[in-house]
Amino acid sequence: MYRLRLGTPTLNFLSIFDEFFDDTVDITSRKCPAHDVIENDNEFIVEMELAGVKKEDISIDTENGMLSIETERKKDDNKKYKRNEIYSGKYKRSFILPDNVNSEKIDASMADGILTITIPKTIDETKKKKQIVIK
Repeated sequence: MYRLRLGTPTLNFLSIFDEFFDDTVDITSRKCPAHDVIENDNEFIVEMELAGVKKEDISIDTENGMLSIETERKKDDNKKYKRNEIYSGKYKRSFILPDNVNSEKIDASMADGILTITIPKTIDETKKKKQIVIK
């Protein structure tokens, strides 16, 4: 589970440290697709690698301040694999949304194996510059 705070996921640095020095960990065995979280002035953008997954097989929803992405990459059982590094199975990735997003206007698109989810920020009217007229 990740937080979209400042556009940077909260990571478990101890596990990253352990994996870096553990030569028994096979990077290809990870079961979650790689993703980027990008932040600009108006929105957050989540880009996720989902090569070989059809958009019809992806479920994206929000509930209780969480954005969840769920899908399944199906394996072709008719193939005889000599080596199989591409994970097949179910994926689920969840993000805790910050308070300053408009979850009603989240948009998603898929192109070239990359799922792009655009999460617009809300405009805080109290922080906008406003000219005060002296009466």
